[in-house]
Amino acid sequence: MKLICYGTRPEIIKLNPVIKSFQKNNIPFQTCFTSQHKTLFKDFQNFIPEPDIVLKNVFFEGQSINQMLSKIISEFDVISKSFTDVFVQGDTSSAVGIALAAFNSKIRVHHIEAGLRTHNRKSPFPEEMNRLLIAQCADYHYCPTEKAVENLQSENITNHVYNVGNTIVDVYRDYISNSETNSNYFLVSLHRRENRGSKMISMIEQLNQIQNKIIYITHPSIDTNFYKQHVKSKYIQLIEPVNYLKMIELIQNCKGIISDSGGLQEEAVCANKKILICRESTEREETIECGIGKLVNDQIYENINFFDQPIDSNIKNPYGENVSEKISNIVKGINEK
Repeated sequence: MKLICYGTRPEIIKLNPVIKSFQKNNIPFQTCFTSQHKTLFKDFQNFIPEPDIVLKNVFFEGQSINQMLSKIISEFDVISKSFTDVFVQGDTSSAVGIALAAFNSKIRVHHIEAGLRTHNRKSPFPEEMNRLLIAQCADYHYCPTEKAVENLQSENITNHVYNVGNTIVDVYRDYISNSETNSNYFLVSLHRRENRGSKMISMIEQLNQIQNKIIYITHPSIDTNFYKQHVKSKYIQLIEPVNYLKMIELIQNCKGIISDSGGLQEEAVCANKKILICRESTEREETIECGIGKLVNDQIYENINFFDQPIDSNIKNPYGENVSEKISNIVKGINEK
């Protein structure tokens, strides 16, 4: 039996089309929710099936990454004996915890969205190290781009490496509207650990200078008083995190995106929206290479005219198409051997 594992918002989103494809192709599986983002599952209860397994007592406020990892590994030990294959997605603590626990239990590990690298172990933190660790545990690597394949090859990982694309393109195919939009707001999401402190304050001060409507999605890990203290502009509307269908709507209707998120760099391409990437480095260079993204670190204001430059109408999505079906076909091939 196969087990598809997830614990956070990005994993739920990107594994949804994989789950649907497994169902369509009659691949037997169960799902496991690690509860890393426990409250987020309520937003997705109509988006994915109810999980077959839910890990208990994994997350509590203020715990360290190590404390959470140790709980995930211990909880997985209890359920591991029923499964031959485990599927993890991306670079979360849930993914690395499950991958390591499965490896130690001699269960085959399948890594979806394998091979992303910034080549800086501390940025993004801890995601870059999580990717490196999962790659060493994984038996099958489903890469989003050819560059990701090359990254694994440079680490001497060459067996069972497949360039399938990124499952986010399947999500957008299934959920995005085809209607034309002409809204005039910037969509902002800034929350990464490495940006907190003086850099975050500087970026908000720059946002305060922009005389254009801004919808700023706050992050639950940042105290609300921080926003109250530093957001001064009448043009900035602070909103709490929204469900994913609403998020797609916000992306599709915006003038452009300002973010340090990883997933939004892919979603911007799918929605054909430009994005200022507020990080020192990115593992999604394809977004920059196709002209949709610009890497600006914390220099937002001086790069705001990036949104005024037209997008090449001939851009081909570098993240592929029909990705989940490709993954299912590979898995069926494994089963037939």
